[in-house]
Amino acid sequence: MRSGLVLLVSILLSGLAWADMPGEKLFNRKCTMCHVVRGRGGAIGPDLSKVAARMSEAQLQAKVAYPKKSHPGTSMPSFATLEAAEMQALMAYLKTLK
Repeated sequence: MRSGLVLLVSILLSGLAWADMPGEKLFNRKCTMCHVVRGRGGAIGPDLSKVAARMSEAQLQAKVAYPKKSHPGTSMPSFATLEAAEMQALMAYLKTLK
């Protein structure tokens, strides 16, 4: 019984941590005007709801930092100037989108 309670509490706490992910907040500030995730956001860029199922973290980071390398005509700006902690947080969030 006690181990079940510990498991339940850890699941609930991990859910709270995911809800307040710094990378999600950053995404909401900088990306949702153009990208849709789970039905919410803009329509200029592609839907990123399942982006982690299609791309590795290295591919995601390259797209975020230097989008014109893979798509020269894109209107997406480079986010290469994000601080390392911000890029890590954004990648952590994007990796949850499967």
